[in-house]
Amino acid sequence: MPGSSFADLQVKLREEGSWSGELKHRTKDGRELIIESRIILETVGGQQLALESTRDVTERKAWDTQQRLLLRELTHRVKNTLTVVQSIAHQTRRFSRNFEEFTDRLDGRLAALAAAHSLLVDTEWRGADLATLAHRQFEPYVGGNPHRVTITGEPVFLPADLATPFGLVFHELATNAAKFGAFSQPEGTVNMDWNLQPRNGQPVLSVVWRERGGPKTIEPKTRGFGSELIERAIPNATVKREFTSGGVICTIDVQLPKDQVAVL
Repeated sequence: MPGSSFADLQVKLREEGSWSGELKHRTKDGRELIIESRIILETVGGQQLALESTRDVTERKAWDTQQRLLLRELTHRVKNTLTVVQSIAHQTRRFSRNFEEFTDRLDGRLAALAAAHSLLVDTEWRGADLATLAHRQFEPYVGGNPHRVTITGEPVFLPADLATPFGLVFHELATNAAKFGAFSQPEGTVNMDWNLQPRNGQPVLSVVWRERGGPKTIEPKTRGFGSELIERAIPNATVKREFTSGGVICTIDVQLPKDQVAVL
C-alpha cells in the first residue's frame, strides 16, 4: 500500500483477509517498475500464511498514459480543425453571391484542408514536405498534363502549424489561376520555386509563384475571402502579389523555426 506502513498492511489483511493494489519497485539499474500485487491470508496446517501474486504492469501503465495523452492531443486538434472549418464556412458564405458559388468554394477549401491534414497524419503531425504539399494541391488543376506546373526548390519540411495554411494558400492560387489566370488557357503554365536563406540567425523561406501564358491580369478592385487567405493565412508571413501582363506573381516570405526545419 503506497504511503502506508507494513503494520497498516497487516491490520488490513487481518480485517479483510486480502489486499490488492500497485507497488513501485526500483531495479538495480535504476528503472522504476509498477507491480500489481494481490495478497491473501490462508490458513495452512494451523498457521496463517500470506500468499502474494504479482504482475509487472509497467508497460501497460505507460501505454495507458500514452493513450490518454494522445486522446487529449487529438481532442485539441479536432477542436482547432473545427474552428478553422467554421471560419472558412462563414467567410466563404459572406463573400459568395449565391448558394452554388458558396458550395463550390467551400468544397474546394475543405478538400484543400483535408489534403494537408492527410500529409500531417502520415508524419504523426510532425509536419509536411513542401513539394508534396504543393503537388497535392495542384493535382486537381493540371489533369493529365503535369507539365503545366513546374515545382523546384530544395527539400523543406514544414512544421505542422505552417503546413495547413500553406496548403490553403496553394489551393487559392491554383483556383484563381483556373478561373482567371494561367490554368484558364490551354497553354498556360505555372512555375513555383523556393529557397531558404538565413536572416538574423533564422531560416527564411521564400516561395515564388509565377503564371505564364494566361490572359492579362488586372488587380481586382474588390477583395474577396480568397485574397484574404492568400495574404493572411500563413502566420507572420509577408505576401506580395503582382498583376502583370504575363500573369500573376505571388511571393511569400516566412521565417521558419530553426529547430523544426528539416532537409529531407
